[in-house]
Amino acid sequence: MIQGLDHVAIIVSSEKSISFYEKLGFSIIERIKRNYDEVVFMEIMGLILEIFVDDKHPRRLNQPEATGLRHLALRTDNITETIAKLKKDGIEAEPIRQDWHGLNFTFVKDPDGLPIEIKERGNI
Repeated sequence: MIQGLDHVAIIVSSEKSISFYEKLGFSIIERIKRNYDEVVFMEIMGLILEIFVDDKHPRRLNQPEATGLRHLALRTDNITETIAKLKKDGIEAEPIRQDWHGLNFTFVKDPDGLPIEIKERGNI
């Protein structure tokens, strides 16, 4: 029986993305070098990213959006503080918006253009 989400796998073009996800708070838990790429496992609060570092894959389409994973969404308890910290680390966020439940959110993009939603949920 399915028990929950195990991990999310993404393909990135360079080591810049590993640094980007570290700035978001992820920690490297394992690196595996293969002949043709490197796989880096990163974790934050039980969420595991399996990141394939390989510059030979085609780039992500921006518009129109393709079928498949649309974005990753990460939770914060204070969106204003999170945006300020990311800005200090050189990561620009879009203006804060509210979803249909009135919750604040914004988007940043990783070095390959993958959209990352930052959503404020407070203590829930």
